[in-house]
Amino acid sequence: MSRGGARSPSIRQGLLLYLCGCLLLVIICVAAVTYAVALRAANDAYDRSLLDPAIDIADNVRIEAAGARVDLPQKALEALVYDQSDSIIYQVRMADGQLVSGVDDLPPPPAMAAGAHRFFDAMYRGQKIRVAGMRTANGTVVQVGETLHKRHQLVGEILAAELLTTLVIGAGSVALAWVGIARGLRPLEQLRAEILQRSIRDLRPLPAGGAPAEIAPVVRAFNELLAQLGAANTLQQRFMANAAHQLRTPLSGLQMHLEILLRRPLDDEVRAEIDLLHIATVRASRLATQLLALAKAETVPGSDRSLEIIDLRDLGGAAARDWVPRALQADIDLGFSLEPAVVLGDRTLLPEALNNLIDNALRYTPRGGSVTVRTGCIDAVPYLSVEDTGPGIPAPERDSVLERFYRVAGTPGEGSGLGLAIVKEVVDRHAGELEIDSVAVVCGTCVRISFPSQVSETS
Repeated sequence: MSRGGARSPSIRQGLLLYLCGCLLLVIICVAAVTYAVALRAANDAYDRSLLDPAIDIADNVRIEAAGARVDLPQKALEALVYDQSDSIIYQVRMADGQLVSGVDDLPPPPAMAAGAHRFFDAMYRGQKIRVAGMRTANGTVVQVGETLHKRHQLVGEILAAELLTTLVIGAGSVALAWVGIARGLRPLEQLRAEILQRSIRDLRPLPAGGAPAEIAPVVRAFNELLAQLGAANTLQQRFMANAAHQLRTPLSGLQMHLEILLRRPLDDEVRAEIDLLHIATVRASRLATQLLALAKAETVPGSDRSLEIIDLRDLGGAAARDWVPRALQADIDLGFSLEPAVVLGDRTLLPEALNNLIDNALRYTPRGGSVTVRTGCIDAVPYLSVEDTGPGIPAPERDSVLERFYRVAGTPGEGSGLGLAIVKEVVDRHAGELEIDSVAVVCGTCVRISFPSQVSETS
């Protein structure tokens, strides 16, 4: 269990983060390569158009006695260096560096042989420019430079087109990865659902036939653990059952001898002591009987214990014969409202559950109160309920009273806290539902057991 409520790491999130990180790295690499390719393509596309005016200007340089000049009309020269997107400048210098025409602050070109040309990047008045330079046979150097707006625009268009495609592919990859990871983790979700559906008594091995190779060792290890827990649980149940069974015989004998002694004439002090011993023996005998019943109820679902078609009305009728004398002795009105309610159940455990409910109700109902046992069906769902007019069970305690040896603080009586725990085990054994509620009076308790509706339909 993690400390401080820290969230457990997620395999799905880890895989997706790793995949997204890899895709991001790929996109960055693709962007870098695309940018380099686009820049080279833009330079290749526009360098030729930049070299053309340099050649035209170089072809029209005339060297005369008065000096060199560019033999082109001003309009023609302006047309050569005109562009809608960029600013174009030019420069013509003699071999000795003397400026012939154009701007005078254009950076000098790199070394070039006569008749050769070069393309290079330079800075002009704080702006990056691309320059086409060439040296004529007579040593004249002609340079034509332009700003980079249309080159940047072309690079941006190529980069956007390439990256858009890459991003679409990346998004599609993430979506497919999400679906693929979900499908890949589905066996884990199924395994989780299988475990959560189990009751604490269900120690059957998990199905390992369709488990992927990655989680098959986990399933095998978990099944081995379940087998060990099952063996330990069986030993515990066997020990409790044997101990309770072995205790019942001497306790019954002791109870019988004490009752015989109480029939004889005894001193008041001796009778009082024997009477206390008799009460303790009866309680110990009942506790042994409940422990034995609890051991019988704690069976693993799917065991070989036989289930039969049982009418809960018959169980109520049998209980009436057994409990009415005790109810009369305690001055409690024990009533039965029995309607047909057929279930598939254990003929030993169901009477044990009903007897514990009636016994609890009689123990905690004051003299002059009433206890009512009901059976029947509501919307085709068979049920069994026991209502009493006792002190009731507070709502916050209704889950706790189903635990073993738990008693509500301040509750009168001599119960051991096992009655409702036995009932809960029997209900779980029959895949039923147990509800504890208040009856429609000032105080009292109603314990209702509902059984699976498909059982009655099948029967």
